[in-house]
Amino acid sequence: MNSNTSYALPVGTVLLSDSYSYAISRVLGQGSFGITYLATATLLHDDSVNFIVAVKEFFMEQTNGREGLSVTAGNKSGMFGYYRTKFLHEARNLTKLYHPNIVKVVEAFEANGTAYYSMEYIDGGSLDSLILSHGGLCTADTLRYTRDIGAALECMHAAKMLHLDLKPSNVMLRDGHAVLIDFGYSKQYADDDNPMSSLTIGRGTPGYSPIEQDCDYRDSSHFPVTMDVYALGAT
Repeated sequence: MNSNTSYALPVGTVLLSDSYSYAISRVLGQGSFGITYLATATLLHDDSVNFIVAVKEFFMEQTNGREGLSVTAGNKSGMFGYYRTKFLHEARNLTKLYHPNIVKVVEAFEANGTAYYSMEYIDGGSLDSLILSHGGLCTADTLRYTRDIGAALECMHAAKMLHLDLKPSNVMLRDGHAVLIDFGYSKQYADDDNPMSSLTIGRGTPGYSPIEQDCDYRDSSHFPVTMDVYALGAT
């Protein structure tokens, strides 16, 4: 399937969770494992409470289609269901992370045959866009953003989570500081450093992920924080 917005939900679609309704206003982006929308969240039992969010829909670009609003998977429904479960699990773990340099995830929920999570919307642009528009960064900005992202990773690693896709386009800017986003490749580990799922670590972005991740890394009995540290250096 093409990486365009032809399979995106129409503007005006309303998604319902147990707590909020989400009215979609436009598509923010589409990648291999999801479509992200700008939406207005309204508390179901108090419509005076509303705010702007980004909503990520689990949608496998090479696997899924759509009938009406519902996501379809054809003869690959088993694989889709497996990865959808992982998406929900990781999203619910993210709701437990509280850090100024990590995008705040509001909730995860299911609808239309797939899974979603909503998060705060950050409109300051990406680190990638800033670098491209300025031809690079000055030393002071580089150090500040590196400290911000490092602090975000420290919080994730303390919670036994890896990001696994750190790169400039997955860093947003807010009030002069960096905020880490996009946890589609993230993975949770247990307190004994063993992975909490049997899924192998996905390949990251060439040029940012370390060679062991690019070569179909298989989990061992340790928590490989070095993968995120390498990506931080590359970023």
